[in-house]
Amino acid sequence: MARYKVSNKNIYGLKSGDLQTFVICVPLIIVLALICAFWIAPLFYPLYAEKYTLDQGAVGQVSTADTPLAASIADMERLTDGFTFYTNGTVLNHDAVRVGDEKYHWITLDSGEKVFARINQKALTDTGEIGIYRLPVGVWREWTPPEEMQYYTMMTDLDHYIDMYGEYVPVLSPADFGQAVGRSAVAWIFILVLVTFRVVGVRTWRFAPALFASRDPLLPRNDLECWCAATYAIWSHAFDGMEGFPLITGTRGTRKQVKFLRSGLEDQWGIYNREQGLAMVHELTDRWAGRLDPRESGWDLCRATQLLAMMYLVKMIGRDELDREFSRAGRVIQRSFTSWDALVESYLAGFRTWISGTRYDPEHNVRFRRGIYERMKRQYFSPYSIPWNTDLSWVPGVSGGEREATKKLLKHYRGDY
Repeated sequence: MARYKVSNKNIYGLKSGDLQTFVICVPLIIVLALICAFWIAPLFYPLYAEKYTLDQGAVGQVSTADTPLAASIADMERLTDGFTFYTNGTVLNHDAVRVGDEKYHWITLDSGEKVFARINQKALTDTGEIGIYRLPVGVWREWTPPEEMQYYTMMTDLDHYIDMYGEYVPVLSPADFGQAVGRSAVAWIFILVLVTFRVVGVRTWRFAPALFASRDPLLPRNDLECWCAATYAIWSHAFDGMEGFPLITGTRGTRKQVKFLRSGLEDQWGIYNREQGLAMVHELTDRWAGRLDPRESGWDLCRATQLLAMMYLVKMIGRDELDREFSRAGRVIQRSFTSWDALVESYLAGFRTWISGTRYDPEHNVRFRRGIYERMKRQYFSPYSIPWNTDLSWVPGVSGGEREATKKLLKHYRGDY
């Protein structure tokens, strides 16, 4: 048997608001990204540069004329606050070994000793003499050499290396920083817009939650709503674009569907406001209340609860008033019939009489709606499996208190197809 699952017509909101998405949202995201890149980024660039620029005299920073020169390992051990020395371009360009993303040079000191050095080549100082450079500030550090270096037996000391890189982080230029901020802004603004679109879309009933389907605000929140939604379940499955039971409105609140239902209320029922709508609902229920011949009363009574659902979707009434009127109409239905089968037979009989006065084929349309009824009865959690004698009482501030059928529905309501 099929389980009830959230509609996939618009679960991610991709079929709703194409105009907003492609004509408004995308250009808006681009404009905001450009604003971030050219106006906001320059305001923060000084803070960024200050954070990642090494202090004068720090390891890896440009050395100065005052930085002590080291000529041997002994000098480097003594100059614990930092030192520098000179080397040539050949060493910097060729005498090196890579360890992952890091590059180490083998250096021959003035003393003839050979050691490894990790050098920040962004902090070299051109001496004006061709091919000769003053190296950044460095310190002599103890380490365990990587496996790739343990075979360089010609080195004087493999247990130490010269660290001339330190905590250096490449600082972007203002232009590159602006571009980086702009690219990040596009990603974050897109995520923000997408999440906002999802949250607002679900809360305004335009589409179902992509996750946690049972949190859908249009699902019944009590057995009163669950039972009454079943009374017009045939209607809510009879039209393209409607998703049907268990949504208490029978459909999502997209602009198209809201326009469709509002047009139905106005053109077919002459309902333009709350007062007119409730008057029509009361007329439909009062004409059959206490009648002993319910042969076709199911048609009017089910349309009364249907009208309430339509009025709720177009915001003519609120949720508490919906439940209050559900309770009133539902109890009339409950007293008029003994079972779901009896209600549906009366509904279909009334529908046959109504549609016979139109240009549509009565037999075809009755068979179609009966087929909807028979198909829903075979579902795992059918609207017609809800106990007929469900308590439909309504208490102000509490609404329909029972939730046994609702819990069963939500337990088997899944968001995947």
